[in-house]
Amino acid sequence: MNDLEHFARTLPFSKDTNTWLKNLLGAGTVIVFCVFIWSSLDLMQKSRNTLNISEQQAILTTEKIAHSLHNHLNELIVAADTLAANLTEALLDQETVELTLKKSALNHTGFHALGVAFDLYQISPQLRLFAPFLRQTATNYQLDRLDQYYDYTGKATYGNHDSGTQSWFQHASTGRSGWLKPYYDMAYQQVTVKYVIPLRTQAQSDHLKKGVVFLDIGLEWFRHHIENHDLGDNGYAMIINDNGQVIYHGLKGPKKTIRELEQPISSSYLANFSTGSPGINELTGRSAWLHKFPIGETGWYVLTVMNTELSKKNLFHHQPDHPIIHKSDIHYWILTTVLLLLMIYSWIALVNHQRTVTHLLRHAFVFSLLLTLGIIAVWINEYYAARPIQYNSMTLSNRAIVEQFQSDYSISTLNESKHPPFFVPTGLFIQSIEFLNASNTAVSGYVWQRYPKNYEEPIDHGVIFPEAIESTITEAYTHEENHEIVKGWYFEATLRETFDYRGYPFDKQFLWIRLWHKEFTKNIILVPDFRAFDSLNPSTLPGIEQDFVLSEWNLSRAYFDIRINKYNSNFGNTRFTSHDKMPELYFNIEISRNILNPFIAHLFPLAVVLLMLYGIVLTISKQESNLTITGFNVSAVIAACSALFFILLIMHVQLRDELAVNTIVYLEYFYLVSYITILMVTVNTVLFSYDPPLRILAFKDNFIPKLIYWPVLLLWIFLITAILFS
Repeated sequence: MNDLEHFARTLPFSKDTNTWLKNLLGAGTVIVFCVFIWSSLDLMQKSRNTLNISEQQAILTTEKIAHSLHNHLNELIVAADTLAANLTEALLDQETVELTLKKSALNHTGFHALGVAFDLYQISPQLRLFAPFLRQTATNYQLDRLDQYYDYTGKATYGNHDSGTQSWFQHASTGRSGWLKPYYDMAYQQVTVKYVIPLRTQAQSDHLKKGVVFLDIGLEWFRHHIENHDLGDNGYAMIINDNGQVIYHGLKGPKKTIRELEQPISSSYLANFSTGSPGINELTGRSAWLHKFPIGETGWYVLTVMNTELSKKNLFHHQPDHPIIHKSDIHYWILTTVLLLLMIYSWIALVNHQRTVTHLLRHAFVFSLLLTLGIIAVWINEYYAARPIQYNSMTLSNRAIVEQFQSDYSISTLNESKHPPFFVPTGLFIQSIEFLNASNTAVSGYVWQRYPKNYEEPIDHGVIFPEAIESTITEAYTHEENHEIVKGWYFEATLRETFDYRGYPFDKQFLWIRLWHKEFTKNIILVPDFRAFDSLNPSTLPGIEQDFVLSEWNLSRAYFDIRINKYNSNFGNTRFTSHDKMPELYFNIEISRNILNPFIAHLFPLAVVLLMLYGIVLTISKQESNLTITGFNVSAVIAACSALFFILLIMHVQLRDELAVNTIVYLEYFYLVSYITILMVTVNTVLFSYDPPLRILAFKDNFIPKLIYWPVLLLWIFLITAILFS
């Protein structure tokens, strides 16, 4: 007869209790196993759905971008082909060429320059070079001469910085039409991509090459057209030409792209886009789809990197409400897995009659280990889970979303017979943020706006921070740019915001800066100035200082969004008609807490206190041999428990003062469980001191409380963790 059976015989249980317990535990294990199988299959199904939908969207988006670029490029080619056809049939004199050039460009837009470059002395014996072109500006065309900037027929830079390489004209004169490599053109003072068509005249039977028709676009052209497509959160696109040069990269601005033109993409990296398997998003380091699609016959390719993860807002509008995987699904699976393992182990222990003291100690260790692993698994899932999207919010992460919002809101105001909206591009650059307390933050940086130079209605320039307790705004600069006035201000503001600390120390917070126009009672809507940022991708942290430091926090994302707010006042202005539906611009900074500090400041001391408390439990004994070593005394144990309680109480009060919240945060439950544990140890000590003590306490000299200390403590923490983060 083992120790536990001997103890069980002293309890008022029936003889069939053991059998009944095994049957009950076995039935419960079967039920939990069925729930586990169902949750596992559901999780797998949702995971497959998420992967299938995200891959489908990645493929369709890649093809859509490629087809769109191909169509736009074809429109440009038509302009060059039209000019070449008209010049073929025209007399080649200076006046006729310029007139033909102007007529050919009338019905075409989108290019930076369109022109023709003639070979030596083709127009006149007195005119060595002649290369007229139309430069497209924001409002009109300007006629210019390429030959007035450089000799395009001689040795010139093309494709790299080696001045001895072949010029684009010599390259094009070989007789093939097509797009050339990007190069720096001195006439435009920028890197350009050139389309060329060798020009021949019908009058010459030997088809002598008379010149080259050319059309130029800048690298900004690619950015403009690609950013009209939504690639989802943290998705981005690239364009490579037939030489492996990256001529557009969604994470890099034009300047950095130009600097890296002579660093072709590696074949090993490019091979990742042809496997059809998930790869790695270099921006987030997480799983993503890598896809490649050709842009017509240009020899160029569109490469896209799009997340394998999805949220409701990422689903295409025409798709039904597919079940996709969420954080709560993983939490539920962890809970059922831990519960199933605990029940299986318990059933095996009962069936095998493992009831000796050694077996019981092993059972307690296994239970504690499984619960600890479950707690850590929930922590990891919670730490890496994405923050839920703000209610009634539209994230403006690319040009496509911004322009769609402007179109939708304009139609809405038209239907409601309101004054047409005026959209003001607004940018923000944050240089510092400091948490003054749990609700107030001090922010400093620059804000700027763009206005048309000759707008018919006078509008005051400026912004308001409506949630600022105090703010100072100082005009920093004003300049004109492409028929626009750009005005910038330096600001310092103290903002009062509401933060959700319930998940502390695994909480993720939003710092937001709410922006109003100075004349907010008019229908003036602020939108992001996407031209001022290399990328609006939230993970690239647009508008944030590169070496930004925020104590105890890690920067996760930064983005603009539009939120619809309602007001029950017209602010004393009867013309203010949008108070029932007012779109307002927010700049958001998503941060996640650095959990190292809370672990060291709170969890580690808590663990030490609980270990010390367990040490006190181990000293509780009435055996003479143990008393000589431990010196067990009821008053001493109560005094020690009181001391540990006051230590925890001081730490707890300090935590409440730091956070200044009116709710219970996650970490506080550790303190509450510790208080109850201290109380139970005290009660156990008092009851054990009775003569004779309770049977359950008398067994093996208070063995049961020593045995269940960690399993019960960790079970409480696991259940609290699973429920709070579900």
